[in-house]
Amino acid sequence: MYATLDSTAFDGRLPLPQVLDQSPGSNPHRRNHVNDFVLLPREVERFNQLLARLGRTQPLEADQLATAARSLGSNASSNTAPSACIRQRLQQARLVEQMLQDDDWEPVAEAVSCARCVLGYLHENRQLIPDSVPGVGQLDQAIVIDTAWPQLAGEVANFLDYQRLRRIEAERQGRDYTEIAFSRSLWLELREIEARLHEHQRRVRENSYAPEPMRYFRVH
Repeated sequence: MYATLDSTAFDGRLPLPQVLDQSPGSNPHRRNHVNDFVLLPREVERFNQLLARLGRTQPLEADQLATAARSLGSNASSNTAPSACIRQRLQQARLVEQMLQDDDWEPVAEAVSCARCVLGYLHENRQLIPDSVPGVGQLDQAIVIDTAWPQLAGEVANFLDYQRLRRIEAERQGRDYTEIAFSRSLWLELREIEARLHEHQRRVRENSYAPEPMRYFRVH
């Protein structure tokens, strides 16, 4: 539970298919299949209601979702692994879940509400695209995470820093990560101490403690 997760969750956002950002109706096609799976209108509407709660202002059409899946190579029968952009967002979801599961961390209320909404969808059985669809079965999950991420990224970054400082403090005490009491308030305190130390070190690098060298002078 407390292992550090891959930092690629924050490394260079891999874009989802561009068609998802286009205005509905801009594509003349009317696809509604993701591989052999049919996107039902009522399920697309339900999905859009969730995205709206997470802050998306423009609803998605079945054609956009089907086109996005096709652009990720969903029709290649041998392609069963999710695309890199989907894997990255699932990694972000794992960070969000780990954040909520840590009893010692106290996330801000706004992040908790958003995170629970995201994880609620990811863990429910009724999802827009079944996970069993090769290659893009988790595209809908990636879209949900991507929509919510602007509201979650800052708090997840704080949580990762909390984990970092907790590990440092545990090592200083010669104890295991889980054996020390470590709250959000203590993290804030240690973060401030660390920031002051870094500032002190910066000043030392830029300004020597040694006295200024004596200048030559003449005796008349």
